[in-house]
Amino acid sequence: MRYVSIPLKEYPIEPSFRMCKDCVLFSTDYLNVFAADAALIDTGATRTSVSMDIIRQLGIPPKGRELIEIGNALHDVCVYNVKIMLSTELIFDVDVYGLPGEGKGAVIIGMDIIGKGKLIIEPTTGKRHKGEIIFPTP
Repeated sequence: MRYVSIPLKEYPIEPSFRMCKDCVLFSTDYLNVFAADAALIDTGATRTSVSMDIIRQLGIPPKGRELIEIGNALHDVCVYNVKIMLSTELIFDVDVYGLPGEGKGAVIIGMDIIGKGKLIIEPTTGKRHKGEIIFPTP
């Protein structure tokens, strides 16, 4: 079996990790595309979420609605089907939440994708850490 390693970069403002390359979202027909500057790795998120500006750019219709908790508040959000490419060898077909609010270009990778691989966080000297997600490939 082969594996793909996705290196993570620690985000300097908060203690979280982001993927900083090759995070591209496609409509399910591959006609529309959005290249994200970065994607937040959120082990507390059940499902991957994207901001509504990305959904509009991809031009995809909602496939349903769900009530979810963000912070300590409940939000009624739409669910959309997208393809997310994390490397040229990894494309996931997933249902994502459309994030409420006016955030621009936000991509939050949740456990629906993280759980398909192995998340490794290695403490290094000082307060900085290294991280990667390793995914098996077909």
